[in-house]
Amino acid sequence: MAFGQDLMILFRTRIPIIHIVSYEETRIIKELTALVSSQNWTENEGVYSWDIADQFACHVESNPKFDISKPATPDTILEMIDRFSGGAVFILKDFHQIWEAKKSTIRKLRNLASRLPTASSRKTLIIITPEPRLPVELKEDVVTLDLAKPDAEMMEDILENTAGRIGALKGMVPDFRKKIIETALGLSSTQAARVFKKAVVMSRNGILAESCIDIISEEKRQIIRESGALEFYPYTAAEDSIGGLKVLKKWLWERRLAFTEKAVKYGLDSPRGLALIGIPGTGKSLCARMMAGMWKLPLLRLDMGAVFGGLLGASEKNIREAIQISEVISPCILWVDEIEKAFAGSTGDSGTASRVLATFLTWMAEKRHPVFVFATANNIERLPTEFLRKGRFDEVFFLDLPTKEEALQILEVHIRKKGYAMISQRFDLNRIAQAAKGFVGAELEALVKDAMFPAFLDGERELTTDDLLKAANDMVPMARSHAAVIEDLRKLVQNGQARNASAAAPEETVNCEAIRNSRFIDV
Repeated sequence: MAFGQDLMILFRTRIPIIHIVSYEETRIIKELTALVSSQNWTENEGVYSWDIADQFACHVESNPKFDISKPATPDTILEMIDRFSGGAVFILKDFHQIWEAKKSTIRKLRNLASRLPTASSRKTLIIITPEPRLPVELKEDVVTLDLAKPDAEMMEDILENTAGRIGALKGMVPDFRKKIIETALGLSSTQAARVFKKAVVMSRNGILAESCIDIISEEKRQIIRESGALEFYPYTAAEDSIGGLKVLKKWLWERRLAFTEKAVKYGLDSPRGLALIGIPGTGKSLCARMMAGMWKLPLLRLDMGAVFGGLLGASEKNIREAIQISEVISPCILWVDEIEKAFAGSTGDSGTASRVLATFLTWMAEKRHPVFVFATANNIERLPTEFLRKGRFDEVFFLDLPTKEEALQILEVHIRKKGYAMISQRFDLNRIAQAAKGFVGAELEALVKDAMFPAFLDGERELTTDDLLKAANDMVPMARSHAAVIEDLRKLVQNGQARNASAAAPEETVNCEAIRNSRFIDV
């Protein structure tokens, strides 16, 4: 439901005090002014704002008029509103500073909340705060609203008002204009206007060109990162940057067009989500970036640690804002890394984690926007049982230790990154893979890095097979140190709770027990 419709319903039900959590005071005042001035509005109500620095401002005049020439203090502002005989919407900016400085203000608000609904004229208080700082005493008397991020239509208006009015959109084709708008989605109206202005200043001849997309993307990445809970990844990994995982890659490839208009017309349901379970270092995080590159969708990483804020209500507000941004940017991929760390204690705290979990699970089950949830976990036992049920995730994959074939591919990927060509002719990859049996992807990458140090110190010569073999023998893989954990995770596939991302035959599966019992890997 649109913000204006929400407000209209609250006004008509005579909700006395509405709390809006947002930094965008100008946008809120603009939307309120348009709402009260519209034909749907039948009352003779005005719109007035007040803050402790500039006092009153009139945005829509009421009948009778409210005298904005009289100054108000934090002690008298509520009394002045209470005594006013007419109807009006009063916007109080940063009013949390008032009740935090003087606790009696909270009592005055509660008294006012009980009187306003029965007054002869309708008066409504709109309290705007940048953070969810509503005192617990006001929870039952005040309705809290979050201001949604601008959608594509509103973003186009912002682009026109900032860049169009100075001629920066001159000669722009519709497809490029649409691309600019889509790139900016997820920003607030203030942030978007600032980014568009910066793009104009940095453009040639004051006309927005293709380079502005990179400028907007980088600014957006920085702004979303500063918000705390989300990080935007404009650049993603290619499919060939990950070795193996042929079953997972096939699943992703078959669904790469699922968010297109053609798929919608055909009747395909949009994929809802995917969970990857596996020990650290198996490439779960890299798979998220690979998927974004394969599907050509924006990738948002949700940091669940940053979601849990210190202020009362901040955690719930953070998760709602993260969900809101992902829905505005959609279609997109919402990547939740190591999700068990966030929700493992959802039953043991004061209730915050439980509420955040409930909000997230409800949204996953009921979401209507094409946001694909990509969750990774190292330990499924720490997750609530309801988390991985069908309906929230389309599939659960288990990332096992690489088979020999996959190890060969992973080694080739990382050796090629170091600038070597004709790898199969330069190196005995079969011997190296055998020496590194049971190594996860991150360990194979570390193996290549470690092998380069002796080569560098030995006259900066080229890397050799012997360097890689020695590095493999010097490492203790997780297959040896965490053999029991790996075997427990493999039971997910055996019990039908997950699919093997590689579909390795039983004889190809690495025997952790054999590796654990060996002192050195046989080369």
